[in-house]
Amino acid sequence: MYGKEARDELSEAIISLAFNVLQMTISYTLDITQTGIKSFIKLMVRWRGSVWKSVLGELIIWTVLYFTISLIYRFLLGDLQKRAFAAFSGYLDNKIDTNIPLAFLLGFFVTLVVLRWGSIVNELGSIENSAICVATFVRGTDEDTCILRRNIVRYIVLTQALVLRDISLQVRKRFPTASTLVAAGLLTKEENEILEDIHDPCNRYWCPIQWCYSLLYNARLHGKIASDFLLDRITNEISSFRRGLESLLKYDWIPVPLVYPQLVFLAVRLYFILCLISRQFLISETVDSTNPMDLYVPLTTMIQFLVYMGWMKVAEGLLNPFGEDDDDLECNYVIDKNLITGLSIADGATRRMPARMKDEFWGSLHIAPLYSSHAAKRTVHPMLGSANGVNLVKNKAEILMTPHKSKLTTLAAEEQGVNVKKVNVLEHNVKTELQKAKTHKKGAEKLFNNVRSRSTGKVVRERIDFGSGSERRTNGGATDVVTPLYDTHWSRTEYGVIAMNIGSNPLDIPAKSPPRDYSPYLGQDFDTNSGEYDCFYSNFNILGIDERTRAGLRRY
Repeated sequence: MYGKEARDELSEAIISLAFNVLQMTISYTLDITQTGIKSFIKLMVRWRGSVWKSVLGELIIWTVLYFTISLIYRFLLGDLQKRAFAAFSGYLDNKIDTNIPLAFLLGFFVTLVVLRWGSIVNELGSIENSAICVATFVRGTDEDTCILRRNIVRYIVLTQALVLRDISLQVRKRFPTASTLVAAGLLTKEENEILEDIHDPCNRYWCPIQWCYSLLYNARLHGKIASDFLLDRITNEISSFRRGLESLLKYDWIPVPLVYPQLVFLAVRLYFILCLISRQFLISETVDSTNPMDLYVPLTTMIQFLVYMGWMKVAEGLLNPFGEDDDDLECNYVIDKNLITGLSIADGATRRMPARMKDEFWGSLHIAPLYSSHAAKRTVHPMLGSANGVNLVKNKAEILMTPHKSKLTTLAAEEQGVNVKKVNVLEHNVKTELQKAKTHKKGAEKLFNNVRSRSTGKVVRERIDFGSGSERRTNGGATDVVTPLYDTHWSRTEYGVIAMNIGSNPLDIPAKSPPRDYSPYLGQDFDTNSGEYDCFYSNFNILGIDERTRAGLRRY
């Protein structure tokens, strides 16, 4: 009974896994964040948009035809007919790869199609730049100005919807008529009537953009836009968006010349039709065969079919990215995203702006951006020049600077002496060695491990207010929050840190000794008037103080 239940659970798990595989999205970027066999397996088990889905149907048909011809050759043909079939098979197989250069044809064609597809993706249009300019430069919080900004954004999205519904079947199914645009909120009834009254047999994509420009012009006249320069900036962003949509129309109007895809698609399929006969395993008694074995199944030809047909399917799928294949562009999502994002940005002009404050790194000599402990383990390779760390004057005290030898012949003896200089490089060598010691990998690893072992993972930075009262403190590890409240004077000790000058230190830290990790010792500016003091709470701060202080902290 237990075995039956286990089998049922296993069956359900397999069905669930298969269902999840079939429902996977085509985005696979997260699966290939690292190279390795695990990423390879994750990539290969996908179905939607995969080479398996593209090629499997035609591969099955080809395999069935291959075995049908093989059975006819082996069991239905006589000896004379088998000899004729073998001769014909050898004739077709002779230099077939040379006579039909599939790799050459597919290489050029797929490159052309992928470049064209990349240009289409870049011109698809994102509303952020236009909406941000409108929300920033069209000033005013009254209802009329808010309506103005939202209408401009809506007209931009309407233009995109009008263009895409004429070139994308997905969008056409969503908006089959102009009245559906009205129902979707992209167009009003009055605006629809205006569009229908326009007698332009070609297109009316330009009309919503003209409405945008008219609204912006009126806004400038009424002082809602501060200057002509800002007006020009907004119109330039909208024009850039419109030019991208115009490019999409051109790609739809003028496709790749028909003869090119016809040639490639026909050549690939014709090649494998010939392989149905030329790649048959021939019976050795009837003909001198070069095949050492009669495998019945053409494994190498099937792999070749998978590669070449999959390669061709790449171009076939990307040739029209506005279709309904798995890898085609999500045009409806682009429209929705632009509408939602654009209106949110337009409404942002009425939102409360954050107050101007000093950043966390204000006054810090050594800015050390923080990482999670897991991310900090990863070695970071700085983007410096390849010759940046080369010291060409090592073990030298000075170098001689002279003019080039080609110039020395043109200088008099007195001029030669003036133009020759000695440069002391001892200081440079000392700095270089110190820098190497600081950036030593093992030293950095040791410091990081020490910091991580002492850290409790609690508050990293906190602003502390000092005033009259008693100490408020929570017990815990090195990074616990400590908030002393009392009247005192703080000064810099011999270690270059902040400490108290009185004996009533609640933390019991002598004035001339370095404080523990949980004390606020890295603050720079204490305001005695406001009683506020900026400080850091992190074991990482030991990396940002001088060597003398670090040595003192180790002794303590």
